[in-house]
Amino acid sequence: MKKIILVLSSLILIISFFNIVKGEDGLDLFVKNVNLSKEIIFENDTFSVEIEIEVKNLKQSNSPLNFLVSIFWDTPSKYTHIESKIVEINNVDKIKTKFNLDLSKKSFINQNINLLGDKTLIIQIDSGHNIDEYNEKNNIYEAKIHIFKLSSLVLKIWINNPIGYVNNKKIELETPPIIVNSRTMVPLRFIIENFGGDIYWNSSDSSIKIIFPEKEILMWVNNFIAYINGKKYILDSPPIIIDGRTLVPVRFVVEALGAYVFWNPIDSGVTIIYEK
Repeated sequence: MKKIILVLSSLILIISFFNIVKGEDGLDLFVKNVNLSKEIIFENDTFSVEIEIEVKNLKQSNSPLNFLVSIFWDTPSKYTHIESKIVEINNVDKIKTKFNLDLSKKSFINQNINLLGDKTLIIQIDSGHNIDEYNEKNNIYEAKIHIFKLSSLVLKIWINNPIGYVNNKKIELETPPIIVNSRTMVPLRFIIENFGGDIYWNSSDSSIKIIFPEKEILMWVNNFIAYINGKKYILDSPPIIIDGRTLVPVRFVVEALGAYVFWNPIDSGVTIIYEK
């Protein structure tokens, strides 16, 4: 019995050794990175998905290496399949391929998929049975996206700019957004009133109460403590008053109200989207 156990143990060690060697030297295809042409995507929108694929331990050969790259919604299946294409690699260690998506055209089999809200783009590499790939577990990559309704409220503002937009309608702000301690501070009234909420100011303790359906936010000027429905939070930057106007940290307030905020470093722009 001891001999049998010893033999089995030896076999396991030998197999593990060969797996390690194979893992170090074997061919490995994997998705290195995924870039979307748009950060903000609306229903019926069009955008591209650029996929960077890397290859480890590719041996020099006169014959190119061909494999299949597919893209799906949420889970790989024939019912969620969007598109597939054959990608060819010839003596290089990385390559890029691109898919163009048109949300107005549901080219996949299941026409009833709801393309709104939080979605996941699944990118899958299929190396096939003819390619001896040592690690196929990293052949799937997930890219999280959010698809907004066309009816969403869209607010656009820029740092140190008194002009803003509400659904493409030009608005003059009472005070422009600013950066304080690397945090974006925006005029509170501009956001809350466009969201349909109410603001209550208490001069006795410099408190600000925001009333929203099923949400109540309580903050104080120059105070890092805030409350959302009675739950305590610590702010990165407290509310401040400039020229008699209250400015608040945009991400905290917007996300507390269930909306989304996007920062554009190119033009110092802030886009706020609230799905009604």
